[in-house]
Amino acid sequence: MKKLYTYLFFVGLILWSCDRVTDLQPIQNFDEAIPVAAINAIKTNYPEATKVRFSTIEKNKIFQSDFDVKVERMSAIVNNVGVISEMYKQTIVVNLPNNIKAYLEANYVGASTINVCQQVNKDGKIEGYKVILKDKDSKNITLIFDVTGTLIMNVSNNPNGGPAIIPPPKLYFIDKNELPQAIKEFLVAKHGDYKCIKVGVVLEGISKNYSVVVSQNFITFDYLFDEKGNVLKSSSFGVNAPSSRFEDKPITVNDLTIKIKVYLDKEYKGWQFERGIIFIQSGIVQVYNILITFDKKQYSLQFDKDSNFLKKEQVGAGENDTKFEVKLVFPKDVPSAIVNYLASKHKDYKYIQTAIIIDKSKKIYWITILSNNEVYDYTFDEVGKFLSVKEIKMKFPDNKIYDRPLDAKDLPSKAKTYLETNYKGWVFQRGVIVYAENKILGYVIAIKVANDYYYINFDADANFLSARKG
Repeated sequence: MKKLYTYLFFVGLILWSCDRVTDLQPIQNFDEAIPVAAINAIKTNYPEATKVRFSTIEKNKIFQSDFDVKVERMSAIVNNVGVISEMYKQTIVVNLPNNIKAYLEANYVGASTINVCQQVNKDGKIEGYKVILKDKDSKNITLIFDVTGTLIMNVSNNPNGGPAIIPPPKLYFIDKNELPQAIKEFLVAKHGDYKCIKVGVVLEGISKNYSVVVSQNFITFDYLFDEKGNVLKSSSFGVNAPSSRFEDKPITVNDLTIKIKVYLDKEYKGWQFERGIIFIQSGIVQVYNILITFDKKQYSLQFDKDSNFLKKEQVGAGENDTKFEVKLVFPKDVPSAIVNYLASKHKDYKYIQTAIIIDKSKKIYWITILSNNEVYDYTFDEVGKFLSVKEIKMKFPDNKIYDRPLDAKDLPSKAKTYLETNYKGWVFQRGVIVYAENKILGYVIAIKVANDYYYINFDADANFLSARKG
């Protein structure tokens, strides 16, 4: 199953009908009351609602209300002053547009469907779809599509690739003006005059992150930020996104090949998987970079696309340190002095691991980042003073992958048929043909429908693979 980046799930509902405010309080939060304004908003907008119940998304701020209107199961996201921002109608998989079904079949083989909703406006008109899946590693994934069935955003629990966290994260959407200032400044510095597609708040335990999708120059950019504006994850898709670039995705121990596991069992008997990243080029895994614990030490190991061992580096503690405890922390808990230091050394970077090494009475921050396709292993003292850095150079294959411009008349008829079926009135904007060793790998095109842009990816036989709104 291919990954993607998001996730949505709500827990702790009261499953009975209520008429009084006191009956509508979530029993799992005895110290919190649902605001009267939120309750009245549901009653005013849905006077025929029955079986009304509430659950908390963000304490004292954002709530979900689930209810029935006649035979329809409904839900709405409402804030503490009674503003309803999202409305959904529960549906079933067969009601999904065919292009969403095709996308799920191509990108999420083996995943099970938890829930499917239609996002609707106040008049009941469909505005989009929300699909919640569980993948083979039991990760929950939420996919947000627009009314055409084109993917806008994906959010998954545990974006850094470790074991799944229970309870799973919660998601709600906000306006771009509500983003923390540090994130807004990053986007302006990185993209200048960009178009904001979607902004979501992702709550996972005590961690609060922001999933942001923006578009610029026929490319869609996905970011996951922490509250300080640090980039936890990023990716891009579109006509002008170079096919030769490497995308990185987190993996779990279940994503390791049998060949890699056999090697680890032989060379590091009793090894424990900590973190992992794969580097992908044009949909093909090129390099595995994993972090393991063995004999009270931790190592970064690399394997090529055929799972052959490439190199290893001991990371974190010094070569002679054998007794220490590693405690993982959230990126938001990294001292500002460290964040500022990393920002001064790296224009763009993403966290692979943030941890504290506890060695006797001494505490050391151990920060592993990815910057420009290189891994850097940093240590800092407990007040954030720089101690050491080790660069773990990545070995990438020299693949001859390149793009050539695609003229509208050269678009395969099969691709045109797909577009005419799913994007009525589409107008070709720009396209490229992706080659490897003079062999076509696929097509990426940009189209315009009314005032919206879409970027569509087809394989070498013009079969639909994926699409993003831009």
